[in-house]
Amino acid sequence: MKNFKLYFEHYLELLEEGKANTHLTHLEELILTRGKGGYDQAKGFLTNLLGHLQGKSKRKIGTTVKWDGAPAIFAGKHPDTGKFFVGTKSIFNKEPKINYNDQDVEVNHGHAPGLADKLKKALKYLPKLGIKNIIQGDFMFDSSSVNKENIDGVVHYTFQPNTIKYAVEADSDLGRQIANSVFGIIFHTEYSDLDSPAAFGAKVNRLKQVPGVWFDDAYFKDDTGVVKLTDDEVKQVRDLIKTADTIKIDYKDLPNDLLNPYINTEIREGKFLNDPEESYRNFIEWYTVRINKEVEKRKSKTGKQRLQESLKQKLSQFEAQKDDIVNLFKVSSLLSQAKQIFINKYNNAVYNTKHFIDEGEGVLRVTSPEGYVAVDRDGNAVKLVNRLDFSSANFQKDKPGS
Repeated sequence: MKNFKLYFEHYLELLEEGKANTHLTHLEELILTRGKGGYDQAKGFLTNLLGHLQGKSKRKIGTTVKWDGAPAIFAGKHPDTGKFFVGTKSIFNKEPKINYNDQDVEVNHGHAPGLADKLKKALKYLPKLGIKNIIQGDFMFDSSSVNKENIDGVVHYTFQPNTIKYAVEADSDLGRQIANSVFGIIFHTEYSDLDSPAAFGAKVNRLKQVPGVWFDDAYFKDDTGVVKLTDDEVKQVRDLIKTADTIKIDYKDLPNDLLNPYINTEIREGKFLNDPEESYRNFIEWYTVRINKEVEKRKSKTGKQRLQESLKQKLSQFEAQKDDIVNLFKVSSLLSQAKQIFINKYNNAVYNTKHFIDEGEGVLRVTSPEGYVAVDRDGNAVKLVNRLDFSSANFQKDKPGS
């Protein structure tokens, strides 16, 4: 398993305060969700990563690799009953869906046969690992989802739990491990109990090795020496931050709840705020079309008029905020550009898995890991993902994990 471990040389146990790891924010979205505080946080991540990848930072920051597994599986001993359970993120529901046995899985998840099958297998195999607390991981494969494929004249074992297809050379230590396994999972987060904050990073060395069960952690480690910023890359990041610092924004009452959904429409089209002025105009058009569709659904004339009046008021508000919205787009774009420098650098690392986007009809497009999660010593975590590649692909339908 040593060949497959992804650790940082300087390990730090990291906690996310107050929330389960069920959703993480993209670094460039922090400004949209948290305003000025979000910008400061994003800038802090970039600054700390800058120092870390130069080897000059005393303030540690950890990075894990985002494995594109699905579904997320939570497993461990329930703090109240002491019984082993498995579940999805629905274990954090107001009425938690806890599965102690196959019957519970049928009751809670029987409407989704594929998910139910994976949870039943988790119930069968994971108790043998000796999990003491609660651990979260991403399902990667089972014996029914691993295939043999010839890629560039070499036999590989492949599996595709979600968007990315993973390939491992059959004639390798990892390939033989996968061939002899009936269940595979990547662990990345721990919890003391169901009410405790998430601890990013799972200590799999404390788990028992069980025949037929393949597992690993998600820590990133560079054994090649290539994941180190050049002087030019350092300057690029600093210049992007410096430019962002000069852009003034009044964050008060900006329509952040609308800007994120709009930006996703750009990503679907393979764009990301390339021209903030144009993005503003497209945002206005997108919102207008959205409300007009709602107007058409209204049966009463009064209902239609109310929505039309609301649209008129909103558009007037947006026009008054135009400079701030455009500047928000500019800063988000700058943060994304700076983030991409780190992603490109991390992608230089050597992995024992190959990554592809399956474009159909036997065409495999080479890609990189889905992305990374950066966690600072205060426990704050953000996603570092190439959204024009993976977020766009994730919007596609009919993926294995959808």
